[in-house]
Amino acid sequence: MAGRIPDSVIEEIRQRTDIVEVISRYINLEKRGKNYLALCPFHQEKTPSFNINQERQIFHCFGCGVGGDVFKFLMMVEGLSFPEAVRSQGIRIGIDVPEEATPKDNIQQAKKDRALKIYGLVRDFYRFLLTKDVGIPAVKYLDSRNITGTTRENFELGYAPPGWDSLTRFLTAKGISGEELTKLGLVHKKESGGYYDRFRNRVMFPIWDSQGRVVGFGGRTMGDDSPKYLNSPEGEFFKKGQLLYGLHIARKGIRELGYVVLMEGYMDVVATYQHGVTNAVASLGTAFTREQGKLLMSYTHDVVIAYDSDNAGVKAAVRSADILQDLGCQVRIATIVGAKDPDEYIQAYGLEGWQKVTNHAMPMVQYKLLQAAQKHGLQTPGAKQRILQEVLPNLASVASAIELEDTVKQTATVLQVNWETVLEEIKNYKKNTRKKPLFKDNSANNSHNIPSMRKFLPQQPKDARSVAEAGILRLVIEKNEFLNYILKNLGTNFFQNSLYQKIFDVYLEKGQNSTTKLLDELDEISQGVVRGLLVQETPGENVDQILSDFINTIKRSSEKAKLDELLMQLAAAEKSGDTERVIQLSRKINLIMKSEGPERGVAT
Repeated sequence: MAGRIPDSVIEEIRQRTDIVEVISRYINLEKRGKNYLALCPFHQEKTPSFNINQERQIFHCFGCGVGGDVFKFLMMVEGLSFPEAVRSQGIRIGIDVPEEATPKDNIQQAKKDRALKIYGLVRDFYRFLLTKDVGIPAVKYLDSRNITGTTRENFELGYAPPGWDSLTRFLTAKGISGEELTKLGLVHKKESGGYYDRFRNRVMFPIWDSQGRVVGFGGRTMGDDSPKYLNSPEGEFFKKGQLLYGLHIARKGIRELGYVVLMEGYMDVVATYQHGVTNAVASLGTAFTREQGKLLMSYTHDVVIAYDSDNAGVKAAVRSADILQDLGCQVRIATIVGAKDPDEYIQAYGLEGWQKVTNHAMPMVQYKLLQAAQKHGLQTPGAKQRILQEVLPNLASVASAIELEDTVKQTATVLQVNWETVLEEIKNYKKNTRKKPLFKDNSANNSHNIPSMRKFLPQQPKDARSVAEAGILRLVIEKNEFLNYILKNLGTNFFQNSLYQKIFDVYLEKGQNSTTKLLDELDEISQGVVRGLLVQETPGENVDQILSDFINTIKRSSEKAKLDELLMQLAAAEKSGDTERVIQLSRKINLIMKSEGPERGVAT
């Protein structure tokens, strides 16, 4: 855990950074008026909805709702923490980033730095042994798997010798205690005293975090020993469910190709990379987790699952697909025929053959339908119902109306029923489950869980008052000098949109001098609303007149609402025969009808 970075340094880096320059390193931008437009890198879309406001140094996507400043973009696209994003950009523009660290921060950071240093030493030890005589068995094994020397270097492969304490002796000679090595999962403690190596006589695969730092190891046996793969144990710095093998190597390929291939094993990633597949990662041989899914979503929402072709692989693929769809990803599942896994397939058929596999990967509902049909058959209505029950949660989770229509028709075709029948079953499922998610997620508000934001996005204003309220809020945030005129004409509590009123209240209290300060004071949903307003173009050149028109629209709307209420009261008074009340209300109505309307012009 790094210490706290001084606010003054964060602000200096923010001020000296051009968000357009940073984002253009990752995606293609098109100038549109004062803003820049692009296809969103955080969700799949065909029509650009990702906007960057260079003046305000913010980005906002109208499609999925994500947005923020340059640090937020770097956090999402690189999978960085906030301090890491600040330091990364600071280094790039030549600003030193000091820290205001507490003693506790310093202790924790020193502990992490030492662990990373030790893991690095272990990697180098194993790599060195692979090049020596003791490593000949591992070299022969890798040769038999057609893994070249260049690939071994790229993935930093190594060899753990068969001796019981080779690594232990190497590290303790450098002053590292056996107790510390035990906590890092590198050695075991003997009951009789002393320590022995965890990994012995195995080809070693370093496991990295998303930034390419070694945080653990996987060791593969070269024979029939069990287990075939042995990983570092769970610990403070190694959490399998939060890591993806090869992610730091695949990041560039994922961004360039727009999708990721999710595999099961280290060797699948290594072998396919050697043949030109640059966008593959593996889930460390464990059950795929939501945390791994969210990590992927920092880079892409388009996932192709390419697990082993056996029954266990099929079941694991379906489960992983359910998790990814529930998070909001577009998921396809590749069917590997003629080989047991991606490694074996690409060795036999090459890159061209592999590309056919991924290009023909099935949408997950179609894949699950075919798997269920093979299991249950299609001979009876009961069998068809069982098949449908297996895919209903997925059908109910499809967000796009176009995609849903297409998926419903595919389902109806497989089941040999009318598509209206499938649609009715989906409606009943939603009604009975109340849109219960496939998986419970205790961090549903995580800022990287992009699809969860969609339901909170403000709808495009349709009536004149809504347009006026959005326009006023945007203009007062952009130009603080308009505030007094707005308060004079409308007061402090005039928004019908409760979210706009909430934002305006925070603006009045704390956010008048800085958009950044205002955003810091708002919750995530309100931040999205403000960003969405600020990246829009002003509808005209005469801003003073535009503001005046907005104010007049709200005044007229308020007076119309007041008039409608009085007319309702008048009708009730006439119906009850209350003559005095009728006269009183008629006078008020006449006064409103004779009103000449609000004055025009803006005094700034």
